[in-house]
Amino acid sequence: MRTRYKTYADYGMLKSDEEKTRERCLKASAEERLIILQCAISAAPGLEIAIYDSITGGAGYRTLLRMGRQIAAGEDDFYAYRRKTLAEISRYMRLLGRWKE
Repeated sequence: MRTRYKTYADYGMLKSDEEKTRERCLKASAEERLIILQCAISAAPGLEIAIYDSITGGAGYRTLLRMGRQIAAGEDDFYAYRRKTLAEISRYMRLLGRWKE
C-alpha cells in the first residue's frame, strides 16, 4: 500500500494513541524534540524540516506555506508522511520506555 493511503490503523496505532502523541510532541523537551527530528528524517527524507515544524509547532500544510516554507510535496502526501512520522515517534518512544501507556 502506498504511504499516502495509509491510516494510523495501518501503522498499528489507535485513535487515542494519535492524540496523545500529538499532544506530547507539542510539549516535548529538547531531548524529545531531537527524537522527533530523527523520526522525521527517517520517515520523510526531504520533508523532515516541514514535518518537524508541523508536529512540534502545531502548524498545518497551508500555514507552513503562508510562513514561506517551501514544501516539496502536495497536501495529501505531506499529511501522509506526517502520519508515518507520528507513528514512528510513538513506536520509538515506547521502545525507549518513555511512554508507559
